[in-house]
Amino acid sequence: MIPLRWAWCTPMQPGAIALVTLHGESAALDALLAACCRGVPAQGGTARCHFADPLGTIDDGIAVRASPTTAMLMPHGGVRIAQRMQAWLRSHGAIEARLPDHAIFPECASPHAAAAARMAGRCASRRALGLLLDHDARMERSGPTTAADLARAQRLRVLIDPPTVVIAGPSNVGKSTLTNALARRPVSVTDDSAGTTRDPVPVRLELDGVTVDWIDLPGLLEEPSAIDASAAAIASRIAASASVIVLATAPGRGWPMLAPTSPAKILRVLLQDDQPDAARCAERNGADSACSARCAMGLDGLAIAIRRALVSDADLDDPRAWAFDADQSPMVE
Repeated sequence: MIPLRWAWCTPMQPGAIALVTLHGESAALDALLAACCRGVPAQGGTARCHFADPLGTIDDGIAVRASPTTAMLMPHGGVRIAQRMQAWLRSHGAIEARLPDHAIFPECASPHAAAAARMAGRCASRRALGLLLDHDARMERSGPTTAADLARAQRLRVLIDPPTVVIAGPSNVGKSTLTNALARRPVSVTDDSAGTTRDPVPVRLELDGVTVDWIDLPGLLEEPSAIDASAAAIASRIAASASVIVLATAPGRGWPMLAPTSPAKILRVLLQDDQPDAARCAERNGADSACSARCAMGLDGLAIAIRRALVSDADLDDPRAWAFDADQSPMVE
């Protein structure tokens, strides 16, 4: 008998419900379900289940029989429960493995639809859904994968894991105010005193449908103290790993010099665009975007500009199928 295989379909982190998918021969699946269920569920059915090990009760949960060869176990989420569940599954002869997409999503009409379902759960950005909803149809139209498809897939990786976007610029130009406006809640301390933000302030944002890890860096000071210099060194290391650097300034403050430390795209943004002199200031000529966080002016345009710096309209609008990276899901065939 081929050993039963299993895989987590939820991350090993605190959560309300965890999901384990089981896949294998019907007899092996029946045997494992009998070890925890109060009655082995028939196809399409559910059953209450109880998991226990030598330490005692692990958890109670629900089992769902999706097909003769596939079932899902749903204990409560939590790292410790997940760790003990792993040991419980191994003790009952199940082997942890990467399962075929169709085994994890048996309700999907085709393997390609199942691959899209897996990717939809993997992607952090809402923009990915538009590329995945009609994946089957795109597959039929696209034909064999091309080098251009693979290059586009690499660029679309920003939709899978949130890229880092940092905002840098002189102190007191409104970087923290902008951060709070984009987050729609107070995450950065704002004050008229120079050097208020001395530590990088991270927050996860959605900008025009793309989820990013936004980091508000300490302001660039002309005469930094020892503490400020240390903060600047930390900020420089963070900026080196960013995908996009939002270089911010305000009317009359000039554009700061930024040493090129990474291949990040630099987007020059004029803040405080509601100021009387903003329309005629010299900084406007070098700006890629302008906005006022205080008056909520230009924030949508800024979000679009950052999104375009991360992933282009052309890549999002391309009608060909998304050639998923091999470590996430099968390539287009």
